[in-house]
Amino acid sequence: WRQVWLCLLILGSYNVTLPQKSDAMLYAPSVDEIKPNCDVPSLKCYMLEVEMVLIEQQIDGNDSNAKCIFSFNDKLLNTVYCPPCEATALRNSTIFLDNLNNILSKIMSNGST
Repeated sequence: WRQVWLCLLILGSYNVTLPQKSDAMLYAPSVDEIKPNCDVPSLKCYMLEVEMVLIEQQIDGNDSNAKCIFSFNDKLLNTVYCPPCEATALRNSTIFLDNLNNILSKIMSNGST
């Protein structure tokens, strides 16, 4: 999970450079919407959305910080028992970041791997 925190630290540095008021709508499951045993696959949904933001912001995929996020996402496994990312509601970037923080807190408190 050290890589999770490293990637989030890097993501925080990108957040400073991104527009404060984004009109982007992102798939962002809330903690209440996540089915049992689907915490990590739900985190993958968030990371896929982060990848899309990086691509849309034209962040170079060879950038070492972006590589961290892309690499981390590649290591997260999907499961057929969890709903697809697109099954959750689209939310604005503020709610997206709040929900991401909540899911990370849940994962860390549960010790999910």
